[in-house]
Amino acid sequence: MLIENAVDFIENANIGIHTVSPEGIIKYANEHELTVLGYTEDEYVGHHVSEFQFDKSCLEQMMIKLAKFESFSNFPAMVCGKLKMKYILYNSSVYAEDGEFVHTRCFGNEISESVYQACKVDYKKSLTNRVD
Repeated sequence: MLIENAVDFIENANIGIHTVSPEGIIKYANEHELTVLGYTEDEYVGHHVSEFQFDKSCLEQMMIKLAKFESFSNFPAMVCGKLKMKYILYNSSVYAEDGEFVHTRCFGNEISESVYQACKVDYKKSLTNRVD
């Protein structure tokens, strides 16, 4: 049984939620995401995600996976917050209509730098141990 309005649930969730177009434009960000990064909606939504990702190879890896409609979990990223660097653990998948990529469904949790470093090592190990 749904106990609350889905829009309110997303907007007021205690986790960062955003969507990105196939071209890399941020289409939506909830209040938690904006607060963690320190941006207003106008400073963030409508901008290209590359403006905020510190590690461009990390962003490239995420976008390649999503372009192939592959989801990912616990992907560590360094994000340029308005006032300081932020470390975010992302989980993302693609929302598609009629087989066409519409936008991502991305959830992010802020983590410490030490957790980021550990997750980065673990994520690289998972890529080398992956069986296709």
